[in-house]
Amino acid sequence: MRPPRPASALLALAALTACSGGMPDLLGTRIPEVALAAYQRAAEAAPSVSAGCVVDWEVVAAIGRVESNHGRVDGPRTIEANGDVVPPIRGLPLDGADGREAVPDTDAGERDGDARWDRAMGPLQFIPTTWDELGRDGNGDGLADPDNLYDAALTAVAHLCLREPGDYADRAALRRALVGYNASGRYADEVLDWIDRYRQTPVDELVDRPRGTAPSAG
Repeated sequence: MRPPRPASALLALAALTACSGGMPDLLGTRIPEVALAAYQRAAEAAPSVSAGCVVDWEVVAAIGRVESNHGRVDGPRTIEANGDVVPPIRGLPLDGADGREAVPDTDAGERDGDARWDRAMGPLQFIPTTWDELGRDGNGDGLADPDNLYDAALTAVAHLCLREPGDYADRAALRRALVGYNASGRYADEVLDWIDRYRQTPVDELVDRPRGTAPSAG
C-alpha cells in the first residue's frame, strides 16, 4: 500500500491518546463516532468488493488507529459528518530520508500536493498510485477521496480483499494481508494488537461521541 514507516514513527503513533467528554482516554482506545461508522460500513461491504471476502470492522479500525489515530494525528483536526478529515493528512515526502523509501512523484502533485515526491494521503495513508488503482466511494457521494474516512475505509477493505485475499479468521493469513498493506512485520503486529483490544472492548466503551451527544436509538 505504501512504504513502511521507520520504527520511530510507529512508536509516535502508538503513543497518541484521545479525549472524550473531557475524560482522558489513557489507553487511546476510543474511536470517533463517524470513523466507527465508516469502518463498520466498509466491513459490511467487503463481500461486494470481492465475493466471499470477510473483513471484520475491528480490522479496519485497527489499521485506522495505527495509520492516523482515526484521522486525528498531528491535530487539531475535524472529522465532518460525511467522513471528511479537515485539514487533510499528508505523510512525509517519500524521498529516501530517515529510512523512508524513495518514491518519485507519480501524480504531478495533484493528489498529494508534492510535485517532487509522493506522499501518503488521508487517514488510511494511501500513496497516489495505490489510490488510483483501488480508490473507492464509501459514502455514496459519487467521489473517491483519500481524505474521506468512508472512502478510505472501503479502499482499505479493497486492498485486503483484492491484493491479499484469504481467510482473515486465520491469524496468520490476516497477518500476511497486513504485511501486504504495509511491508513491515512490526506494523502488522501492532495492528493485530489493536484488533485484539477492539474485539475485547464493548462498542459503547469505544465510541467517542461529541460532548453532550447521546447514543443513537437502536
